Amino acid sequence: MENAAQRIQANLEHLSTQGADAAQIADAAVTIWRDINAALSPLIGQRGVTALYKRSLYLSRGDYPWLAAVAEGALHASDFTSLRTALAQQTSANASAANGALLNAFTELLTNLVGVSLTERLLLSVWEHHSNGHSEQENT
Repeated sequence: MENAAQRIQANLEHLSTQGADAAQIADAAVTIWRDINAALSPLIGQRGVTALYKRSLYLSRGDYPWLAAVAEGALHASDFTSLRTALAQQTSANASAANGALLNAFTELLTNLVGVSLTERLLLSVWEHHSNGHSEQENT
């Protein structure tokens, strides 16, 4: 599971090194989060995804204090407006790193709740889609 999240992170870092600005990184990150929400909501409910997302924001704010504002604006996991805004205000490298930390925290929380095998199965389509670089073409 960590390898899949790391591949997604590597794709975002690649975008950053190829000259993508923070807004493009933010758009790619939000696409990933929307896909995670779509994959998990039917199974654990919107409230379950929101709880994991908010907890991930809380855990990640130690290294990225500006994520605290995102947690306050996150009424539900399907609304990633505050995340996009916060990421877009950072450097592309910092936005990419913060999203990586957030993804890792989320994945670890989900894994602790349902186990490695089920987490991998639940998020397999998201990891495959975004670790193959498709998030690049979804940026505008």
